[in-house]
Amino acid sequence: MNGEASVMALGFAQTSFKLNHDAFIMAVFTCFILCIGLFNTAFAASTIQHPKDVCQTIIQSIMAAQGNVNQEMQRPVQGWVNLEKLPDRWEKRWPEFHGIAWYKIHFSYTCDTNMSNPPLSFAIEGITQSGKIFLNDDLLWQDLYLKEPASRSQYMPRIWNLPTSSLKQGQNTLWIQVYGSITQKSGLGHVALGNYPSTYSLYKKWLLEKRTLPEFNTMVNIVVGVFYLLAWLANRKEKAFLWFAVTGLGWVIYSFCFLYTDPIYFLSFINIDRLQNIIFCIYTVTGCLGAWYFANKSFPRIQKLLFIFLAVATVCITLAPTNQVSTVIQFFFSVAVVIFLLKCITYPFIAYKSNSPETYLLAVLYLIYLPIAFNDAHFMFTMEGRPLSPYTGPFTTMALGAILAMRLARNARQIERFNKTLAENVTQAKQELTASLGQQHKLSIENARLQERIHLSHDLHDGLGGSIVRSIITLEQNDKVTKPQVLSILKMLRSDLRQIVDSGSSLSSKVPANPVEWGAPIRYRFIQLFEEIDIRSQWCFEQTWKNMPIALQCLTLTRVVEEALTNILKHSQASEVNVSLTETENNELMMCIQDNGIGFNPKTVEAGLHVGLQSMQARIHRLGGEFKIDSQPGKTSIQVILPLTINKMDTALK
Repeated sequence: MNGEASVMALGFAQTSFKLNHDAFIMAVFTCFILCIGLFNTAFAASTIQHPKDVCQTIIQSIMAAQGNVNQEMQRPVQGWVNLEKLPDRWEKRWPEFHGIAWYKIHFSYTCDTNMSNPPLSFAIEGITQSGKIFLNDDLLWQDLYLKEPASRSQYMPRIWNLPTSSLKQGQNTLWIQVYGSITQKSGLGHVALGNYPSTYSLYKKWLLEKRTLPEFNTMVNIVVGVFYLLAWLANRKEKAFLWFAVTGLGWVIYSFCFLYTDPIYFLSFINIDRLQNIIFCIYTVTGCLGAWYFANKSFPRIQKLLFIFLAVATVCITLAPTNQVSTVIQFFFSVAVVIFLLKCITYPFIAYKSNSPETYLLAVLYLIYLPIAFNDAHFMFTMEGRPLSPYTGPFTTMALGAILAMRLARNARQIERFNKTLAENVTQAKQELTASLGQQHKLSIENARLQERIHLSHDLHDGLGGSIVRSIITLEQNDKVTKPQVLSILKMLRSDLRQIVDSGSSLSSKVPANPVEWGAPIRYRFIQLFEEIDIRSQWCFEQTWKNMPIALQCLTLTRVVEEALTNILKHSQASEVNVSLTETENNELMMCIQDNGIGFNPKTVEAGLHVGLQSMQARIHRLGGEFKIDSQPGKTSIQVILPLTINKMDTALK
């Protein structure tokens, strides 16, 4: 099952390339040739023809017997059992036995002493867990560490050329002492005895299966795990990358426990097996999560159950008593295998709903891998047959690499299309914004023109209109108007019109030096008219500005005074008028216009019946000021208050 996790590196390595069809086909063909080469290497022994042996070697019998832990070097005298075949596992014959066992291999050796004889070689597939080998009574080899912490030789094939000095013509015996473990299926693997070429061919096959391919897959998983972890750190939303990274790195630790033959001094046989099986459960659970998220699916309830299973397995395996640890490990290992097989079976249904081509191919890969998983599961439980995953690893690497390359290429195309669409949308938005700004600019210009017209109409009404009214009153009061008088009236009207035209929006007008200078033109215009119709007038202005007003305020006050005085001339029938301009302690300009006329109803202003007074009110309100009218028979008062503080004026102008 290491093939599933080990195959992800190829796809991830291709992330920086844009694959075209021809390049992909060439890569597949190259990988196919390499895989054929691996199989040719593995099974070369069956096709190589060796010369006829000069020496005759025949294995006569293989026997096994339990040893005495207290007397390790004493070979058993009785209790020997004939073995029909190898490999041999103690659990079938000696349930719950985990001490020391001895194997003896009787073989006959006959050679022509007058000829140069080729070496006689002996190869062993593996010893679970560690052991010694004797040729007759001579020590041939032993593990460096036989007791806790001990060496682990179950995944380490070995070969020796038997020394001729220890061989005898006729019958010889190979003694193999095996130190077993309570959690492992202790015993002896396949052996080979014969000339060096044939024995070496079998040894190379075992070495490829037990060491070379697992080490290659482990290295691939290291690369895969690191790259997927970095990819997840770069994009935390891709949860599939995280779970595939955990799966790959988990398999690295799981394989390390098999492949590392030297002792791990802080871990015993049993603790290593505990750790290894916990890692296998993690590998199974994270593999499911990675596959589901790869299909953009999640199953919260099932995921919760898987995490509960993982937590229970971790606790039980860690705390299981020594005499029960083997049973507990086997139980949870079986459950993990079932979960893995169910994932392979159900994933096509999940992929069908994902609408993703690479997910479809991953589902096909799981279906192809399903019989391989069944075979390897049977091998792990029974230790019979041969595992297939070491040989299928290159094929699954090629397939999953192509699947991951498709996912990355599709994501790249989606990003490219998104960027193109985004660029088009930005261009369209710029065009729309430009058009909108142009339209807004036109509207602003039109609004400015409208505001200028309104201001101009108000100025014409309040300024020129008042001058015209005054001129009319002058002409009505004087029956004998001379040419110089008419000329003077016309010049005054021209002057008022020029003032209105020159002032424009009233924002660029010059502020008078003091209140007296501001009121002088108004007083000059009206005092003569008042005298002609016997209206007494009183003018009261401050000598200096305490706080300088703005030009718009001065012009507005001018228009208000002109409109108010014009209305007095036309409608009030007053005999006395008072005009004053003062500055209050609150930094405000207060202008007051009073007369003793017949008065009017102030509510008519709000109703819009007095256009002039309503215009004055609007002007004052635009500047943030107050406009008050108090009128009754015999007394009418108009009061205007304008703020002089900067903050208030800015707020009003906005």
